[in-house]
Amino acid sequence: MRDERTPLLDVVESFFIHRNDLADSTKDNYRIAIEQFAKWCENTLGRPTIVADVEAGTVEAYLHFRCMTVSAQSARSGWVALRSLAHFMRDRKIQDDNGDSVLRLVRQPKVKDEARRAMTDEEMWRLVDVSEKSEMGLRDQALVYTLLGCGLRRAEAANLRLGDINMRERKLHVRAQTSKSVHPRDVTIPIETAKVLDQYLDLRSGESDGEDAALFVSRRGEALSGNAIRKLFERLKVRSGIRDLCAHMNRPTWATNFHRSGSGSRFDLMTEGGWTTGRMVERYTKARPFEERRRAPSPFMASRIARKEKRPSEKWPSQKISGLSEKRTARETNIHAAV
Repeated sequence: MRDERTPLLDVVESFFIHRNDLADSTKDNYRIAIEQFAKWCENTLGRPTIVADVEAGTVEAYLHFRCMTVSAQSARSGWVALRSLAHFMRDRKIQDDNGDSVLRLVRQPKVKDEARRAMTDEEMWRLVDVSEKSEMGLRDQALVYTLLGCGLRRAEAANLRLGDINMRERKLHVRAQTSKSVHPRDVTIPIETAKVLDQYLDLRSGESDGEDAALFVSRRGEALSGNAIRKLFERLKVRSGIRDLCAHMNRPTWATNFHRSGSGSRFDLMTEGGWTTGRMVERYTKARPFEERRRAPSPFMASRIARKEKRPSEKWPSQKISGLSEKRTARETNIHAAV
């Protein structure tokens, strides 16, 4: 029977079995964070880490240590993983504080949200141009257009299947198991992306692949992994001259262009981007360039239009209004006389 004296790492595997809703990348991050906490406890306390060490005082000391020696972001990652582990141990009756999580009062380390840089128009079209100038040019260009036009995460693009693309409806389906948000969603394929994808799919049509086959494949016909996409963009960074280019930069670029082009409302942007809070929209979306803002309608336009508009009664001819007033006055006079 597991209790507070059980070695902490003996509980971790059960934790991941019960948290089968987590993405593989999230599980890896949680595992690293918990193992780092266990190692710190062992070095600090001079003994193997046990379940009882997951308590407010020890965890707060560990998070402070991570903030001072590594970064606030790493401390927040540790807090998320340990909090989830504490919830699991509460639910399984392994450790709790009168039925509550032992870490319920531990505050999340504050992390300054760094704005995600979007590519400029010149950088974006330069990336598009250099992407087709390689041995796998059509595939690379189709991938770049998909990231720029649909705003997918790198892992979501790597896990796309042929059956996820509906060219007739220009719809791309992101499956729940491949998404960071663990929720499925349908994304609109812009016409520019659709044209390039159509050429790429036409090239793939000669292959005997079913709908479950990977959309983006290597020259050997194997599914393109997330790491392979990362390496591809490292090569594109050199060829394009964009010093901080990475696959993820396509996502804020897509969000910004979605906003600039009026492709939908804020809610539409959240839905297509796979975000559950508006905070992420603000984090990824940038303001329009000054030249575009200067060409936009004047803030006085609405007021001028409202000033010119008249209510229905004000639009009647003055003679008609006068005639109605006379009839109303005569009718009221007759009523008073009768009374």
